[in-house]
Amino acid sequence: MAQATASTIKTQLEAGSFPADTLSADNIFDYEQYEGRRRYPSCEIMTVQPESTNETKKSTDVTVGYEIRYYTRNLGIRTDEVASQKSVEDVIMTQMESMTLQDHKVTFESKVWSRNQINKSPSHPAYTISILRITVRQITTTTATADGTLTFVLIGSTVDSAPGANSTYTNIFDVDLQGGYRTIEEGYTGSNIPKHFAGHIQGRFIASIMVKTADMGTTGDKVNNMDKLTTLGEKPKYKFIYTNKTSNSGIITSTFTCEVESTNIRYTTNDGVIFRLIAKLITDIAVVIT
Repeated sequence: MAQATASTIKTQLEAGSFPADTLSADNIFDYEQYEGRRRYPSCEIMTVQPESTNETKKSTDVTVGYEIRYYTRNLGIRTDEVASQKSVEDVIMTQMESMTLQDHKVTFESKVWSRNQINKSPSHPAYTISILRITVRQITTTTATADGTLTFVLIGSTVDSAPGANSTYTNIFDVDLQGGYRTIEEGYTGSNIPKHFAGHIQGRFIASIMVKTADMGTTGDKVNNMDKLTTLGEKPKYKFIYTNKTSNSGIITSTFTCEVESTNIRYTTNDGVIFRLIAKLITDIAVVIT
């Protein structure tokens, strides 16, 4: 994925229309100048927070931080200096607002100005520094090791355009696996307590999958095809194996066959695309712990 750098930001700023005698291609730098050789006015661009990640089992947030520093020497004409400083800040902000800093799903973008008057010593000129701090955070598919995985089992499934082998969904979460049978009550003369008989299976499989490109396609195991009828006009049958860790790092495996009732697609702000899968069980759940 494309990501802004100090160099690309420099190119973006050089295209701006700055007031005369302020910034141009000659005094915009994509590195920090030595203080004793710093030019006034001038602009420095730096990546102050290299690509950093915050991983969960659901997604990975990637955060990058930049600073744009604009320096100008104080000449003692205070009101005009502030006005000139503000006009340059406005152009810098306009240029950055029109730039794409990331090309994926941005969940947070912050641009904050600060301004300070600096007078270090008689040997160094007094100057004003304006700093634009930019923080960009985007969301991507998690790179963390998955606890839970859902495997499509080819043998035991009945789907159109069957794949050549089993396939696995690795970014699956919020799983609800319900088993059991309906109870049929039947009253009879002489008692207020009905007889109870076993009815049909009533299990459900509900899960969320944050989809990757590989999770979608033309074969019957892909999430975008699970709610479609077969060419015979029947619901396809899916055999799944769901595997997750127990609290003491054991492995629990649930094997079952189901018919998908619906797939709900959720396009949520600040989140990836999620398929919510709801299926009706047509077999018991075989549970194994290792």
